[in-house]
Amino acid sequence: MTRTQGFTLIELLVVIAIIGVLAAILLPTFAGAQKRPHDTATVQCGRAIITAQTTHKISTGSYAASPAALGADVTEACAGVEVQSYAAGFVPSASQAGNGTIGADALNYNFWVYSRRGSAAYYTSTGDGWKLRPYSTY
Repeated sequence: MTRTQGFTLIELLVVIAIIGVLAAILLPTFAGAQKRPHDTATVQCGRAIITAQTTHKISTGSYAASPAALGADVTEACAGVEVQSYAAGFVPSASQAGNGTIGADALNYNFWVYSRRGSAAYYTSTGDGWKLRPYSTY
């Protein structure tokens, strides 16, 4: 009696199970990696706004109320990022578009920046030295 070459059913099931376990372990890692570039763009947008607001205040005496008023550099840095004026009770979400404004007057400015495809949101508020603060429950 000759024996045919090939894999048994048990061997095939073991290989499929190993592939399934590896996929279950690695899939969340890849999902986070897809969001990181959007989070980086969010931080770059926020920093661009803060830097440009300093220059705008020196040259005009007040802060700008929109990223577009801060020039092409900020507009480019904020492409694909949502900007929203900071208001009490507002919490950014992936389904909500920003209104494209910065809460600003002659003395202060405040805003949210977030990406609808990312996993992080950042805000500034009056009196905190205009630093980007992470919002952790986004």
